[in-house]
Amino acid sequence: MTWLLILLIVLFLLALLGGGGYVYRSYNTSTGTVVEVSGGGGGGAGAVVALIVVLLLILFLIYGGFSMFHWFGNGANVNVNVHS
Repeated sequence: MTWLLILLIVLFLLALLGGGGYVYRSYNTSTGTVVEVSGGGGGGAGAVVALIVVLLLILFLIYGGFSMFHWFGNGANVNVNVHS
């Protein structure tokens, strides 16, 4: 389960760092024109999708570990006596 948490943190950081693009501006003073070249903005979307998939996988493993697979131990029977 620890490796899933590490993977989740790495994908979160990739989504934060890879979300932005770049813009390069070139000014030509003799003609007064400005040329802008932009790109590199598509890397963050893939990291966000991977982050969501890993998050859903972790939630399913936690839910399944408690309810279906009993990885964290079986539920204990509790007897409650009510005295009136």
